[in-house]
Amino acid sequence: MKKASFIFIAAILIITATGCASSGKAIIEQRDPIALVSVVSNWDINWKGEAPTNPNTFSIFGNSALRSDPDMTLVSNADELIGTAETLFRDAINASPIINLAEKGAVLSSRAYREARVNEPGRNSLAKPADYRFINFRDKNFPAAFVGETGIQRVMFVEFDFTKSMYSGFGKNGEGRADVDMSITILDSSGKTLYNRKFSSWSGSTIKISGGVYSQTGIMELFEEAIDDVCRIFLYQLEN
Repeated sequence: MKKASFIFIAAILIITATGCASSGKAIIEQRDPIALVSVVSNWDINWKGEAPTNPNTFSIFGNSALRSDPDMTLVSNADELIGTAETLFRDAINASPIINLAEKGAVLSSRAYREARVNEPGRNSLAKPADYRFINFRDKNFPAAFVGETGIQRVMFVEFDFTKSMYSGFGKNGEGRADVDMSITILDSSGKTLYNRKFSSWSGSTIKISGGVYSQTGIMELFEEAIDDVCRIFLYQLEN
């Protein structure tokens, strides 16, 4: 991977807020743990701002590259990445002194969680970690039932949007990077939105793209880098 120049503070400037109901400081002033109840993302990882790639449009070079190296790909999905994203997010929160997450097992094994309403997506349209459910955040009965059973007053929903983009070059030839949007929604025990913001970042490193074909391992490493960074931005915003 080729390292591109990247300044963390610059990334702070691209934070976008959507329907923020409370400041970050109001969230961290309460020291009780928050239950992470939903982690989802798009399934297909498309080029930023473009329609999904059609595998039937392989170039001659693309077909050759795919045949010569099983790690090369034209299309990626978040089937495994979303589990990594949940782990990286949880690790970032656990390493921070400003916010606490409730114990995962206690959350996912609760009766309220198991019986909460879900929004089952169409096949291969959204991804989630294997042990989570597609909880419907509009289910106003869920937070009340959850706090009644567990005593945990706040629940958190995290949604990732994974895309890739060209950093340099012409067309789909050059250097590419990973882009991540992360939306955080926190509800209180009545289902009221306490916090709702979106954060954006990208990988500081790049990988070689030739004819739209790239290393699958390489792009996943870039996404891990971008996820780590967007988590830092989220925590930075909460404190400042």
